[in-house]
Formats: sequence, C-alpha cells, structure tokens
Amino acid sequence: MLIALEDGNYYKHFGFEWSMVKEAYTKNKKSGKIRFGASTLSNQLARSLFLTTDRNYLRKYLEVQITLIMEIIMTKKRMLELYFNYVEWGKGIYGIETASRAYYRVSASRLSRNQSMRMLVILTNPIKYTPHTWQNSASARQRMQLLQRYF
Repeated sequence: MLIALEDGNYYKHFGFEWSMVKEAYTKNKKSGKIRFGASTLSNQLARSLFLTTDRNYLRKYLEVQITLIMEIIMTKKRMLELYFNYVEWGKGIYGIETASRAYYRVSASRLSRNQSMRMLVILTNPIKYTPHTWQNSASARQRMQLLQRYF
C-alpha cells in the first residue's frame, strides 16, 4: 500500500523519477518558490535519516547525493524497512511500531487493513493529521479512495 501511494515505480528506478523532477522544477520556477516536490521513497528516507525538512536547493542537492549512495549500498527491501521504522508518523512519533502503539495501542503486525490505510494516508502531513483526523485533509481523502479502490 505504501508503494502504491508514495512511489509506484519504487522497484524500477534508481532513486529518482526524472520526469517528475523536471515537472516539479518547472512548476517551482514558475511559482517563484519551492512548492512542489518529486520525492521518491528513497529521497524521503534520505531526508528523514540525514537532513532537515527545509525547502531549499542545497538540501535537495544533498538529498540527491545521499539517495545515490543509499541506492548503491542498500537493497530496496532494506530501504523500505528503514523507511517504515524511521519516518515521522506524527509529532514526535517515529517508526510504524511506535505510531501503531500510539494511535491504536497494538503492535503494527496486529493493525487491521483499515487502520493500516489510515496511517498511510497521513504520511503527507503527519504533524497536522492523525489516523483519527485524516478526513480533514483533502489529499488524505483522495489517498484513502485510492487505497480502498485497489486494496
């Protein structure tokens, strides 16, 4: 479900979706500020592990370097494991196991299909939304529809 939402070509690319990068760059140039991204799961992991969430071109440059190194030295499976265990799932909540216990008081392995979906749809803004308030986000509602349609 995570791959379907965040990076449908995760197993096919080497860290970057170049057509999306080009599109985001064009949109950002037109708007005059960095508003659009093209981050793959690999990019998001690099940022989560080593960088800040500041939106600037220096951070993006460093993210590219780290992503390349990770793609060279790690398997896709390992990167996915790190992603689940280290990204932020809520304010001060890192890792799916911690999030599962915080939101549902059960281990991640015991989450229902619906609970898993609720957790995944908030990943675009886990500070503002929770699995209990996801309906307040238009993008989370859209992501939930996608998951319900395919899973």
